Amino acid sequence: MSFSFERRQFVRGALAGGVGVAVAGWTPGRALAATSFQVRAGVRQLFLDDVGIEHMEGLQRQVNRPQRHPQNPLLRPDDTTWENGCQVYGTACYDETAQRFKMWYLTGLQNRGLRPLIVNGIERPPHSTLVAYAESKDGIQWTKPDLGQFPIDGDKHNNLLMIGENNVEGVSVLHDPNDHDPQRRWKAFFWDHGSAGWGLVDGKARTKAGPKDGLCVAFSADGIRWTNYEGNPVIAKYSDTNQVVLRDERIGQYVAFGRFGFGRRLARSVSEDFTTWSKPELVLECDQLDGVDTQIYGSGIDLYEEVYLGMIWIYREGSDGKIDTQLATSRDGIHWTRVGDRTTWLELDADETWEGGMVRSVERIIPRGDQLYIYYCGVHGAHTGPKIKKVVRNHPVMIGLLRQRRDGFVSLDAGDTEGSVVTVPFELPRGRLRLNIDASDGKVQVAMQDREGRILTRSKTIHGDQFQTTVQFDQPLPAAGTKVKLVLSARKAKLYSYWFV
Repeated sequence: MSFSFERRQFVRGALAGGVGVAVAGWTPGRALAATSFQVRAGVRQLFLDDVGIEHMEGLQRQVNRPQRHPQNPLLRPDDTTWENGCQVYGTACYDETAQRFKMWYLTGLQNRGLRPLIVNGIERPPHSTLVAYAESKDGIQWTKPDLGQFPIDGDKHNNLLMIGENNVEGVSVLHDPNDHDPQRRWKAFFWDHGSAGWGLVDGKARTKAGPKDGLCVAFSADGIRWTNYEGNPVIAKYSDTNQVVLRDERIGQYVAFGRFGFGRRLARSVSEDFTTWSKPELVLECDQLDGVDTQIYGSGIDLYEEVYLGMIWIYREGSDGKIDTQLATSRDGIHWTRVGDRTTWLELDADETWEGGMVRSVERIIPRGDQLYIYYCGVHGAHTGPKIKKVVRNHPVMIGLLRQRRDGFVSLDAGDTEGSVVTVPFELPRGRLRLNIDASDGKVQVAMQDREGRILTRSKTIHGDQFQTTVQFDQPLPAAGTKVKLVLSARKAKLYSYWFV
């Protein structure tokens, strides 16, 4: 049975009008023209896309849904005047030095009517968005420390952060321990708006756009006490919902993703120093295959095993107005593939639940042993829009935890009939081959070939659910640097990844 490579969607900001092109029936050679395939020691090779695959038959790419933690939601709003919800237009990470999970999330004022908030002499609107901080030893039980820095009507006993100047949204926090300046080892990238004040529109409080509106940055030595950059905004664009900022060491640049003036689509900007950013370019948007008036509302993005993995929020404005999450992947942050033919990765819960209307992931993927921790927020009720005029929300926005098998976003699945996948030739790194597979009811075997397809060595048959089994070959492996191919054969098994250590 021949394998039909899944659709790939390319969108580049340089294209006239930013129009996306969906390419059906693509071949690996096209992808490799944009980025060469390498297998570096210690880097796991997942099967998110077809890059690195020469041939496959009898296997099916399966998107594996994450497991919700049974105690969800883990972060709920307290009974305070400043916490009307907990939502991750923010960041969660694990700080190895402090041995703590840390989370920066958004909340907001409530029960103020039209009474503004005065902070450092600046009048903020009564519906101001606020940045809050929480931490945890185990990622399950969270505390909200008294930070003593942000005044709510003169009271600083809260977990709010003094970051930004007006109305801050979409805060992405990056721990950058290699920065030579210890005062800049925590970096924040966010949208700030309302620098011209606020007023009433049809009886509702609204911010007024001003000269300091746009994407802004701030720096910190500890992630708690922040200094706003004097040259803000660094990108003078409108970009509500979330932002994502990463450090890509392969290109020696910081990479940011967000709307950046393109509306409900994904754009990209890069910087060498975190203060001077390139002109944003469109890199991904929905197309006709997604359905009428379907949009990318936002996205959590991380570099996972040197591959960009996007958890994109699919907003069906033209139908039910709800938002769930699919996967997309990229080798360079510019050319993107929709994983698993646009299969939903994080689905909605039942309509009446706290996550029955929208589910949106945060950007960091946190490895913990053989599991991945990914935080997300849930919303009760659909997004209001052209078809959904009014929604009654019976639950506040809250934050939960997803757990996924390490490398387990997708797998190549074999049924009763044996299937196989053959890699493109790559330079053999030093080390021994390891596999992440589940052959609890089946088997997996590996062969190594030279670049012409001649068998060099075969492995013993592998059984069981193996998170990192070392492959035993019947002959010594060729010298490091030799061009080889791997053939992974499976029956009644799931293939997640392979790597050399």
